[in-house]
Amino acid sequence: MSLRTVAVVLASMLLMVASPAGVGRAADPAPAKLGIGLGLTGPLAFLSQEYLKGMRAAVDVVNQEGGVGGGRKIELVVHDHKGVPSEAVAVAKRLIEQDRVDLVDIDLPSTVAIAAQAVTKQAKIPQITGFGFPMSVVEQGNPYHFRVCTNATLIASVLAESIRATPNNRTIAMLAPNDDYGRGAIKGLADALAAPGSPKVVFSDYYEREQTDFTAVLLKMKSLNPDSLYIDVRWSANVTVLKQMAELGLKKQLFGSVNFYNTKLVERAGPLLEGAYMSVAWAPVLQDAASKKFVEAYQRLYNEMPNDSASLGWTAGMVVATALRTAGPGADGDAIRAALSKLEWRAPQGLIKFDERGDARVPAHVLQFKDGAYHLVK
Repeated sequence: MSLRTVAVVLASMLLMVASPAGVGRAADPAPAKLGIGLGLTGPLAFLSQEYLKGMRAAVDVVNQEGGVGGGRKIELVVHDHKGVPSEAVAVAKRLIEQDRVDLVDIDLPSTVAIAAQAVTKQAKIPQITGFGFPMSVVEQGNPYHFRVCTNATLIASVLAESIRATPNNRTIAMLAPNDDYGRGAIKGLADALAAPGSPKVVFSDYYEREQTDFTAVLLKMKSLNPDSLYIDVRWSANVTVLKQMAELGLKKQLFGSVNFYNTKLVERAGPLLEGAYMSVAWAPVLQDAASKKFVEAYQRLYNEMPNDSASLGWTAGMVVATALRTAGPGADGDAIRAALSKLEWRAPQGLIKFDERGDARVPAHVLQFKDGAYHLVK
């Protein structure tokens, strides 16, 4: 090697050492931030964790496919509000003022989604609700709020069809949690059962969230001898209720909510659930293209089948990604809100298209647990 060649090589090496790292390469664009507030501890921890897994699966797919335009990836900023409305307000403020997120999703239970809307409305930051069914969620007068899941009225309507179709079903007794969700569920179902051909509602009552013994109310229901029961219990109490019903000899045609759609429930009390109908937002038995994409992505990430809660998180994440792509890089809250208002996207649950209140009005479905497995009814 000549002296001149050695000198050129050494000069090149010195330039490389002296040059700052990354010179000549464009910096990665700042990510689009989605702020998440969930009850990751507290009574709805399981549902919150499953919802977040679905959300992470959606973001993983979006980022692997190139992000949301201009090379931007989505970054999740997650905080725990413990299911407490006042904590949710604090989380919403932190996400907006400190974390500087582009959108927020404050979920589980619906009361936290409602509480946070005062913050997001004032800040003009779009808020997504992916797991809040009561109609009150979209009745807060917040133009920056969008619900991407089904609602209590649609859930009641589709379940009422199965209730009416049950032979010799002349009377029904109902039980639900004493909160905004439970009161909305019973009102929605009672309204739907006001239609001709429906069974008469002979009893309705509510239980407290911390309640673990349902004997007294179950005995009251048994004394009325209804033809069917609508029992909507938290997932943490569903095994308890089914076992106490069996112990009391309360064997009637059973209807319920998504809280009866749970693989852990099947493992612990499957025979007691036999024949029951339940309303759900989504289930793996749905085999459309959107459902298949979701299931494949979820299984690839977690090596397990997703549930209803995870599907709602996936849909919320995908709706956010679609809106961010439409709004474009650097979009403010008003631009993202405008993109959401015009959005149409086919989710596993159905078509997402918002009405004037920001409600997607996605259809609900009915399953029946029969012969040890869940089957799609409608």
